[in-house]
Amino acid sequence: MSAGALYMIAASFVFSVAYSFIKVLTRELGFWESAFLRGAFGVLLLTLILRRARQPWFGRRENFWPLVSRGFFGGIAMILYFWALQATTLANASSLHYAHPLFTTFLAVPLLGERLHWKKVLLVACAMGGVLLIVQPSPRTMDWGALPALVSAFFASLAYISIRFVAGREHWAPIVNSLSLFTMALSAPMALASWKTPSPRLWGFVVVAGVGTTVAQYLMTMAYKLQEASSVAAFSFTSILWSTGIGVLMFGEIPDTWETAGILVLFSSLVALVLVRHRPDAAKEGE
Repeated sequence: MSAGALYMIAASFVFSVAYSFIKVLTRELGFWESAFLRGAFGVLLLTLILRRARQPWFGRRENFWPLVSRGFFGGIAMILYFWALQATTLANASSLHYAHPLFTTFLAVPLLGERLHWKKVLLVACAMGGVLLIVQPSPRTMDWGALPALVSAFFASLAYISIRFVAGREHWAPIVNSLSLFTMALSAPMALASWKTPSPRLWGFVVVAGVGTTVAQYLMTMAYKLQEASSVAAFSFTSILWSTGIGVLMFGEIPDTWETAGILVLFSSLVALVLVRHRPDAAKEGE
């Protein structure tokens, strides 16, 4: 296995572990305050990294609006994801949050000029079938807590498209800092209105989650530097599998038969969709 793939798998594992600590925070402090603390700690940590790297705090001037867009949409996505972590299982929240390629596939047509090939449509349809198995949209079995995760995937797709406009032209830290800054700002009013002072144990969780997600961002950046995006992007979806395992071990969240089937269908469809989207001749296939 290549070094880039190993870095991406490691990043996905660290992300999953960090979000398991955040799940505890959302249960005890609520998702608004958890998002605020995650954003505030991220800004503090990244400010130190940016000063050490001698990089501008909010990136280069020519990248201002793409970074604002990335921060705004990413901040909304993160708050919604934290809501889902509080309201549903770690496996369901992770699976649906990582469904952002479903939305990116269609949004990339008008925003990035990508072509929509029939293979992409077919894989999106399969992935949506997996989503339906997880959410189980009927009055008696509907997992309402999973809906914020699905909406977070839509906003995450807008954030990732924004990153495409600064890819290769910006240091990784300002890109991540924009996310932390907007997450903190967007969640601040509700967090401060319902503030609960964290215990020393929960402050420890905040530090672990903040350092963990920052380390994961670094590992992910290294993965993309070492290898082409088309070769490593699919390995990011191992987060779904890591989160499922952690949910079982730490929280006793065992997916039922339909949820398990949905997670497997969604995972395989997303991996295939990313591979198809990044094929070198993908644009030609649509002609």
